[in-house]
This record gives sequence, C-alpha cells and structure tokens, in this order.
Amino acid sequence: MKRVFTKEIPKKDGTKVILAGWIRKIRGSDNLRFIILRDMTGEAQVIFKKGSVRDELLERTKELTEESVIKVEGFVKVNKEAPGGLEIIPEKLDVLSKADVPLPIDFSGKVNTGLDKRLDWRFLDLRNKKISSIFKVQGEICKYFREFFTKEGFTEFWPPEIIESAPEGGAELFSVKYFEKKAYLAQSPELYKELCTGTNLERVFCIVPIWRAEKHDTYKHLNEVRQMDIEVAFADQFSIMEYLEKVVQYVIKNLLENCPEVKELNPELKVPKTEKLSYGEVVEVLKKNKFGIEYGEDLSTEAEKKLAEIYGKNTLIFIHSWPKSLKPFYIMPNGEESKGFDADLGGIEISSGGQRVHRPEILEKQLKEKRLNPKDFKFFTDSLRFGIPPHAGWSIGLERLTMYVCNLNNIREACLFPRDRERLTP
Repeated sequence: MKRVFTKEIPKKDGTKVILAGWIRKIRGSDNLRFIILRDMTGEAQVIFKKGSVRDELLERTKELTEESVIKVEGFVKVNKEAPGGLEIIPEKLDVLSKADVPLPIDFSGKVNTGLDKRLDWRFLDLRNKKISSIFKVQGEICKYFREFFTKEGFTEFWPPEIIESAPEGGAELFSVKYFEKKAYLAQSPELYKELCTGTNLERVFCIVPIWRAEKHDTYKHLNEVRQMDIEVAFADQFSIMEYLEKVVQYVIKNLLENCPEVKELNPELKVPKTEKLSYGEVVEVLKKNKFGIEYGEDLSTEAEKKLAEIYGKNTLIFIHSWPKSLKPFYIMPNGEESKGFDADLGGIEISSGGQRVHRPEILEKQLKEKRLNPKDFKFFTDSLRFGIPPHAGWSIGLERLTMYVCNLNNIREACLFPRDRERLTP
C-alpha cells in the first residue's frame, strides 16, 4: 500500500489507508485519545480508544509530542463530526521523528511572534497554513508567467549568474573569487537578455535570482531577489508596456480563478486596470494633490503610495518618458528624456524597463556620462557592432508582485528564506 494524503481519503467505512504527517494536536484521557494529523493537503483525526485498538498503541500515544512526525495504518470510519467527515481507527503506528518540547516559536498564530523570530525558525513558520499558502501562490505566479510567454512564442533562457562587470554599474555588487580572477554576482540579467534579441531567438524571458549589495533596511528591499524578465527585438517602450499589462492581468485573473489560497490571503484582490502617464504628468498630478516634488527628482516611497491613493490600489500605473539622468546607461535617450518606464502597483514599484540602446556610439557616450568605464563593457559594446535591432524589455520583482497579490506588508514575508543586510541564515 502507498501513503495517501488526507484530502484523498475515501469516505467509505472500512477502507484501509496509510497516512503520514505531523501531529498538530493531541488530546484525550487514558482510555481515549485523539490525534489530529496534518499533511500538505489538510488534516485527519486518528482515534485511539481502549478496546478498539491494541493497548500498546494507546500507551504509545502518551509519549508523543505535538509536531512529531508519524505514520499511521488503519481503517476509515465515517463521522460527520470529525475533521473532513471521517476518522481513522489505527492498527499500526510508527514514530518517524519525535519533536522536542517546547517549540521555539508558536507558529499557530495564536501568539503574536515577531517577524525576525519567525524567520529564525522559518521551517516551523512554514507549518502555518497561511504562511505556506504565500509560497503556493508565488509558485502559481511563476507558472502563469511562464504559461503566458510560452503561448506568445517566447523562449525561456538562463543567463549567467557570475559575471565580470556590472550591467548597471555602481558599487552595488557582491564580489566573488572566481579561480584567479575577480568576479561578481549578477545584479541583473540585462546585458545577456539584450544580446539574445540579436539572435534567432528574438523574444526571450527568464526567472532568475539577482543580488544587490545595497545597504538598505526597508520593508520593500532585499539583497537577494528573484526577477521575471523579458526582452523583445523590434520593440519600444510603449509596445513592451503592453506585454507587462497583459501578463500581470493574466496572472492575477488565473490566480483568482484557480488558486483558492489567494482568496484567503487577499479577499479584495482584483484584476488591475491600467493608467499610463509620462513622468512629467506624474509630477504635475502629485503637485496638484499637494505632494512636494520637483521635476528631475526620483519618486520616493511616499510618492508611490500617494499615486496608489489617487488612482486606486488596484491600478497598474505606468510612468514613462523619465529624465535620462534617472535611468541606467542602457536605456535609449530621447533628448533630455529617456525611453524608459516604471510600473507601480498597490503603492510599490513592481517593474522597470524600456527601450534599450542598440547603437555602440550612443552606448559609449552614455557610459561616459554615467562615469562608467567603457572598457568594462567592451564585450557588450562590441556585440552592438554586428547587427542588434532596436529592442526593449523589463523585469518584474517576483517578491514585490507576491507582496501585492498576497496583501503583505514586508517583502521578507514574500521570500522563503530572505537575505538582507543582517540575515544570512537560515
């Protein structure tokens, strides 16, 4: 016989089953004891009653602790008052792993445990159904993202994560020793996905980890995150925005239709509408709403929250045509503006992108303007000399999109094992 999940137990008296999981609760007396067994699909009640099971099984339950891992072999008994409408009468009990007591945290939610303490014991925290549901939703986000772009004829690719130079420049890099050379953990797949647009692939996407050595400590930043990226040949900032709009709506629509966990986490989630504004228009809108900002300033966290207040939490706000001084060197300039955009959702930036520089002379000029050494980007600049078409792309922060979808207040909640300035374990 094979193990069955609690959700799969046939509701038929006398059916023999094997279950395995964690003891969520033990209660009862010397003559009658109940164990609530939990697995990834739900719970089942196992009843040990003197006279109906071997006495040694009932005795063994007195030594068990909550959160111990057990395997039970027994028979189904239909009981409408039991969890799931049935209970198990055991004939065999194996203790696979006994849990120490007391547990270091109460993951049930009955006691308010701080986030840092929960993260210290993350594997216990994940035994809370609400917490584990976040990552079931996150997995579905990735599934529907892949599904959408596969249907659109994109090719998934995997860029290198150890690189020689920074695609976005600056000192926000983690250095690593690569044999006799100095290398870095990638802060973006940017340059490699751009190169793919100059090949027979043309349209590519990826879901990859990236690292940024920024010394921040905010509710929306981590030093290791996952990005969902695309890049498209023969595209500009406006055509590429359409892909972002459609995939976000596609993902959320499918989550609402097919993922029950998301409704429990965020009952108010809706498929977002969209609003497209230039950077200059955003500045004027903020000023009209008595928010202090001047043209040429980056949008602060408070500005992003204000825009969500003005246009609604369920609005995907595209902010395009930024000043080129506020965008990376690889974004195509347009006079003093750039052909780059950001996308905000629920008061937080979830994406940035735009049309890229595809001509080497423009790239070299912009590198110098950003005080970067063109020699550090020679492999990329040289590639532009052999027929790279105009192209555009963007990246979505997976954890940030998860924050919005699951209605979370801290990005650490949206990362299975987060890495920030202070945390390197577990």
